[in-house]
Amino acid sequence: MSANLKRRYSVNEYFEIEKTTPYKNEYFYGEIFAMTGASRNHCHIASGVHLQLYQQLRATRCESFTSEMRTRIHNQVYRYPDVVVACEPRFEVITGLQTLINPILVVEVLSRSTATFDQDGKFQEYQQIESLRYYLLVSQNQVLATLFTKQLDNTWNSESFDSLDSSIELPTINCSLAMAEIYFKVVF
Repeated sequence: MSANLKRRYSVNEYFEIEKTTPYKNEYFYGEIFAMTGASRNHCHIASGVHLQLYQQLRATRCESFTSEMRTRIHNQVYRYPDVVVACEPRFEVITGLQTLINPILVVEVLSRSTATFDQDGKFQEYQQIESLRYYLLVSQNQVLATLFTKQLDNTWNSESFDSLDSSIELPTINCSLAMAEIYFKVVF
């Protein structure tokens, strides 16, 4: 009887692989997961969020990044959120590659296959980031966004938005996201 053991990689091995592969990989406690492509709706939604944030943050100390920006959860978990914002962004550099370490907002676009993990597992991971204040989940299957906001006592409150006439307020970064812009050109 043989056992199939998963290969475990060190953080440095992961970053060496990141330098040589044409696709993105996430890292989770020694395991490496290749990132798959996104649907048309997913791309429109992520772009709608990023463009609004980018425009509103242009003259501030904060920056909005697309899913190309690797983000460190802690030294054993690295993810590629769909959109991420950091104020006075700080980076760690491993094997010459930059990774954002101080996000204030993380946005994930939900798909049927990732919704449960994004709502539960990833949210638990992201809560470990000291700088994080907002976690925004946006459905690509219906008009629905859920904003989790970190409170002063380190608890998280949530608010849902299900109307194209709504706006999501992010006062810590002085931004507002129009749902109509998030869902522009999205077809259900």
